[in-house]
Amino acid sequence: MKKVRTEELFTLPRRMGGQTLQGFVRAHLKDFERALFVGVSYQTLAKAVRAAGFGELTVLSLRVTVCRARKRALECIPTQPVQTLVPVVPHTLQPVQESPRPPPKDERAAIARRLRELARPPRSGEDDPLD
Repeated sequence: MKKVRTEELFTLPRRMGGQTLQGFVRAHLKDFERALFVGVSYQTLAKAVRAAGFGELTVLSLRVTVCRARKRALECIPTQPVQTLVPVVPHTLQPVQESPRPPPKDERAAIARRLRELARPPRSGEDDPLD
């Protein structure tokens, strides 16, 4: 089977006006992704970008630019709008019977009393409540 050179298959459109490398890569990210998936090297991509109208360009700067464009593309994925839930009130509401609670003053007094019992040392012959 004859081996096809990937360098011959990949070309890019010309650079538009004062377009930056970042803008160019973002605009043609799908083309870059397709080429990388097929097996085109970054070195070949850099040559194609230079031929598209960009001057001095290193392979590393192209890799970084493609990586940033991928990251930005992931951040810009549109999401479905969140539906707000409308509370549904049942028509057959019945009053809820609450158990009678002691008034807050009595409750606080009971808690304070229990804390004092726990804070004092046990008397002789008395079990330690903390054990």
